[in-house]
Amino acid sequence: MPRSTRLISLAIIAGLTLGSTPALAKPKPTVAEIEAAKKAEAAKKSAADAAAKKLAAANSTLKTLTAKANAARALYLKAQQELNIATTQAKA
Repeated sequence: MPRSTRLISLAIIAGLTLGSTPALAKPKPTVAEIEAAKKAEAAKKSAADAAAKKLAAANSTLKTLTAKANAARALYLKAQQELNIATTQAKA
């Protein structure tokens, strides 16, 4: 029994020791891989910047059109009110 216990202990210790070594660690990237990743990130950033610029322009256009629509609605409501007053006066 002591011999089998020793063998099990040895197997566990060996497994933990060998399992924790970075023998199967991922290799470090090469300089070319790093540069390629930097270029890819720069391309993503430029695309994101272009999209942000486009969104800002769209928001500006939306604000302008909203202001024009609000002004036109105010004129419409004023004209409608004047029409209602004129109609009421014409009926009287």
